[in-house]
Amino acid sequence: MCCSGDLDPPIPGPIRLSTALAYFADVLSCPHKDALLALASCATEEKEAARLRHLASPAGKAEYTDYIASKHRSLLEIMQSFPSSCPSLGLFFGSIAPRLAPRYYSISSGSHSNPHSVHVTCAVIRDVMPTGRIHNGVCSYYLQRCKPGDKIPIFVRRSTFKMPEDPHTPLIMIGPGTGLAPFRGFIQDREALVADMAEMGPAVLFFGCRNRAHDYIYEAELTAAVETGALSQLHVAFSRAGLQKDYVQHHMEQQAEQLWGLLQQPGCCVYVCGDAKSMARDVHRTLISVAQNQGKMTEAQAESWVKYLSDSGRYHKDVW
Repeated sequence: MCCSGDLDPPIPGPIRLSTALAYFADVLSCPHKDALLALASCATEEKEAARLRHLASPAGKAEYTDYIASKHRSLLEIMQSFPSSCPSLGLFFGSIAPRLAPRYYSISSGSHSNPHSVHVTCAVIRDVMPTGRIHNGVCSYYLQRCKPGDKIPIFVRRSTFKMPEDPHTPLIMIGPGTGLAPFRGFIQDREALVADMAEMGPAVLFFGCRNRAHDYIYEAELTAAVETGALSQLHVAFSRAGLQKDYVQHHMEQQAEQLWGLLQQPGCCVYVCGDAKSMARDVHRTLISVAQNQGKMTEAQAESWVKYLSDSGRYHKDVW
């Protein structure tokens, strides 16, 4: 596959079509309305072309939501449903299929203990879509199929989500599920400080999972970290272990007095990693509640205090 003309090619080439489809085209996400118009422009059946144009129009907004967005109907499924639309390769890669975006993972290893390698903590995604399609996570499923010795394309980018330079700084870490990833790296670096007999500030971790037997990842490592002193305290929430759901924010509420005491220490940093939709929002509300109740503030004052924590570089989030 190659490209000519004045425009920059949408993908590097020349490469095989199968490679372009596998590594560069995102055919499993919902198509944007511009893509529907492009498909309509090359549909040979007028009924199909009209339907695609309608779905892309302001008048078809509700139908787009019902037929495509709410059902997570993929570009591939749309093209199968409108078979008379056969775009050229140039139109397909240039205007219909978006470029496959990289998947970002937090490094879950410490630079001191693993100076020449990085670890990744990845949950393999496998969902059944409302249309009945089995959706395998693009990157997680790919990684699952890799064998030892396989080479994969990766890159490392700079991050501000890292421990303070001063080891005396108190840390409050909140990371359920694979949100534990960066904190595993933090703990490994603190283990190295323990081995060097260095003095450190306290470090408290709030971790959550469904139940101990199912997905309590790195349990042995976390337990050992408490024993060595790399972790001062470990609070684990098992959301499916009892009749009532138990989440990290509930343990934060139970430890409100201790949390407030840590937050009053110079430079204390709060780190949150994981789900942005529910967990991060609930944790944020809990921080405000802790400040309000323990700091004897009004709700507005507590919100301003948490904002100050963020503005001063002491409240970090890595959420998705």
